[in-house]
Amino acid sequence: MTKEYILDIEPAALIEKLKGLGLEPYRFKQVFSWIYEKGAGDFALFANLPQQAREKLAGAFDLRALAVASKKESRIDGTVRYNFKTRDGYYFSTVYLPSERGASVCLSTQVGCPAGCYFCASGKVKFKRNLSRGEIIEQALAVQNDRNEKITGVLFMGMGEPLLNIKNLVSSIKVFLDPKAFGIGRKHITVSTVGIVPKIFEFSREELGVRLALSLHAPDDEIRSKFIPTKFAFPVKDVFNAGLEYSRRNNARLTIEYILASGVNDTKECAVKLTELIEEETGEKDDIQVNLIPYNSNTRSSFKTSDMKATDSFMKVLKKSNILSIVRAAKGIDIEAACGQLGV
Repeated sequence: MTKEYILDIEPAALIEKLKGLGLEPYRFKQVFSWIYEKGAGDFALFANLPQQAREKLAGAFDLRALAVASKKESRIDGTVRYNFKTRDGYYFSTVYLPSERGASVCLSTQVGCPAGCYFCASGKVKFKRNLSRGEIIEQALAVQNDRNEKITGVLFMGMGEPLLNIKNLVSSIKVFLDPKAFGIGRKHITVSTVGIVPKIFEFSREELGVRLALSLHAPDDEIRSKFIPTKFAFPVKDVFNAGLEYSRRNNARLTIEYILASGVNDTKECAVKLTELIEEETGEKDDIQVNLIPYNSNTRSSFKTSDMKATDSFMKVLKKSNILSIVRAAKGIDIEAACGQLGV
């Protein structure tokens, strides 16, 4: 008999399944704590459950479904790239990002990516399937256990378009927010999207309050078409306004992700257009941040990285209009773990 993957089971359903095994109702809180709060990797470690209960759990469920196929650690900044193998033989990556403020993980939501953005290595990997609820959560558990360090931030910026796996995305976020599980604050969880307008509205209605990052990369539709395939290229203004609606409804900062590619979208004219878009569509109460990301070279794209002069010039235009903006430093670039490099 095939065992169920326990991380795939929603809490309400798990309560019923535990009852079906003959476990007392109060055992659910104990099981839930061992799975998500303590991150135990074996039912034998569920110490406050009787031996018979642990054996029933082990007979009915699998606690893990992923295997670490390889692991690389950056000699520059301590970033670690994990390559996981699924039970059906697919591979995808997760990135551990250490900082003085805590430890974050960059999670994948799909095997391959249907968006296929032209600048992104993972976009060149053929889409196979969505990752399940459990496979998303297990990435964080695996990194946390491997590093022996509590995860304090989650970025849904790995392989895949998160909003095309919205059911499992939402379910996993609820676990990350749950104070009896990971207990991560909503300001420390960010979902990145290529900008699928209907899906942004759908995600907004969940009212989870986590941050949203728009993979915009251009101030107008013509330039954006050089980065984003036509099938996902909603008008720039529509994408931006959908993000604003999310930000306002969820009382959460909206981040504009902007890859800087030399000679393509890094000119002063582009900076002025982006500034005008933001100023025209936002009000005083809107919380907006622009992340400028110097393009990270990979073998699957011909774009070139903007030089510091162009980057500084672009930044000055934004700051002159008092738009909160930063240049995001690349992490894990020597192990192909930086933004846009996660092709397997």
